[in-house]
Amino acid sequence: QLRYWLPVYLYLILIFYFSSQSIIPVSAALSERFYLRPYIQHILIYAGLALTISRAANYSGNNSNFLIILSTTIYGLTDEIHQHFVPGRTFDFLDVGMDFIGAILAVTLFSLYTRIRQTNFH
Repeated sequence: QLRYWLPVYLYLILIFYFSSQSIIPVSAALSERFYLRPYIQHILIYAGLALTISRAANYSGNNSNFLIILSTTIYGLTDEIHQHFVPGRTFDFLDVGMDFIGAILAVTLFSLYTRIRQTNFH
């Protein structure tokens, strides 16, 4: 099961690392070049987290969409609390809302994908 959960742990570490930075050059570049505003970036990042959790949970046989959305959103909340203590960063409850939206988006897409995949194989 480690091969399914390892990407989740690495993703969590990556989010934590970037949240520890006062300035994130990648975020600024995405914002300038592709017009991906920070809120959209939050949706995409946390959708990715929820997808990795969904994949791992699916292979573990414990794929509750509610728990996937809850765990993703709680991690987003703890990330915002962490950012409150990083110089140059702030806590923004709207970011947590965007993380929640990203989790819902990911769970919805993953559910559609698995349904389509099951109908194509049966």
